[in-house]
Amino acid sequence: MPIKAPWMNEVLFLRRSQGATNCVAIGAFDGETAAELRSHRDILWLNAHDGELCAPRLTSPRPDPLPHDIASAVRQFIRRDARRLPSLAVSQRVLQRDADCYADLIGLVHQILDQHHRARQTREKDGFRWQQHLLANTGAYVARRMPEAWRNALGGQPAFICGAGPSLDVSIEHVATHAGRAVVFAADSALRALAARGVEADFAVSIDAAKVPEKCLPATHSPARVILSAVSPPNWTEAVPSHATFFLSSNQITLDWLAKHDVARTALPAAENCGSTALDLARFLGCAPIYLFGLDLALDAANPAIRHHDTVEASLYRESGFAAAQAHPTIPGNYAERVPTFAPTDWRALDERLAGWPAGLVINVNDRGARFRNTTLVHPRDFAWSTTPATAASKVASLAQLVDVAPASLSASASSAASRLNAIGRQALSEAPSLRASLASQGPDGAVLRLRRFFGSPDVAQIFGAFSLKLMPHLLPPVEGDTATWSQRIDEFAQLAQLAASCRF
Repeated sequence: MPIKAPWMNEVLFLRRSQGATNCVAIGAFDGETAAELRSHRDILWLNAHDGELCAPRLTSPRPDPLPHDIASAVRQFIRRDARRLPSLAVSQRVLQRDADCYADLIGLVHQILDQHHRARQTREKDGFRWQQHLLANTGAYVARRMPEAWRNALGGQPAFICGAGPSLDVSIEHVATHAGRAVVFAADSALRALAARGVEADFAVSIDAAKVPEKCLPATHSPARVILSAVSPPNWTEAVPSHATFFLSSNQITLDWLAKHDVARTALPAAENCGSTALDLARFLGCAPIYLFGLDLALDAANPAIRHHDTVEASLYRESGFAAAQAHPTIPGNYAERVPTFAPTDWRALDERLAGWPAGLVINVNDRGARFRNTTLVHPRDFAWSTTPATAASKVASLAQLVDVAPASLSASASSAASRLNAIGRQALSEAPSLRASLASQGPDGAVLRLRRFFGSPDVAQIFGAFSLKLMPHLLPPVEGDTATWSQRIDEFAQLAQLAASCRF
């Protein structure tokens, strides 16, 4: 009888997900897999052999073919349970003998689990608000999407991108000195800092559901144009003249549905945050070179409690989940090998895009912050304005060429979409009293049964968009949640129904 190595059945859980039904297991386990692993319904086993990672192997009562790509395999496995993420376990050998072999794999799985955790948390917390804003904005979105004609319209004009990072306090004087000869793009939370130095942004970007205009817009030097997303707070269109607002498409299901009905998505989509979107917009418009100010995407290394410049409205980030005392992941820094960040996913996405941009296009004026590939780093003390032939006159002339968005008559398909949207809204409104009655008489099971039927109708899930993504995992058996929880979900459903019924293009 072979002697078992002492590590063979020893399992270390690097991540225990509450109520997890599945598990990603990394490393070598013998046939008598540890009892803690056997308690899971499905196990995705990732194991290296002779230094090479084997194809993913699924231990399951219903094995499915999985791709050889590890990241795809893990993402597909996560989708097996819409409510709970899998736990992550390794054999003791991974840590005792094969740490180098598995380090990158463990990091990859952790990263994917974190991404899905944030997405599910955000969906649960913000799905209703996103869809509420989107339906309230639909008329303005249809009429005021940024035109394709803006592509390369500012060719050759230098651009200043102003984020809200702590380094803006050091570099903003350069923006104020040279703003007349460069096109100024500002994240919404940088607007007041610019206005305090007499700078009017040529473009402000506000794409977040939590950023209300009353906490961003300055009393003077209002931005000339405001770029919004469909989930931006609807009162932006009241706070800014309609001719100055333009919408970008974002990753929302309802916008996909509208696109199928001749309401085309914008050529440039909103990016992961306001600063990155401003940078992408500058490139779309053809600006060159592009200077970054305050686009840190990192905490102040000297004081990790600081994530934004001094004059930012602190309450803007009250719901962000940021806690200065918690441990933060680190990313490559400009002046330190690693710096702590509150936005590792945002940094990674922007870094990957910039890696494919033309060399020499982007200059990062910064005394701290995250490092971006394919950019030229310049310390603020060494910044020198050398762009020629940039002049105030050439900037004004270029901006004057930007075409406005002339309201166009809707196509037959778009008109049909508007009618369908209203009709589904009315149907949902008429369904709400029955949902409440079923909840009262049969409990959550009765309400869920009616909701399953309603969301099984064509177009409903897409019209309810982000709220559908929030709700549908809870419609799967077994039904969980008390009467109060389901009463709130029905209230949200009814509010969205009212918006859909009254929406006008």
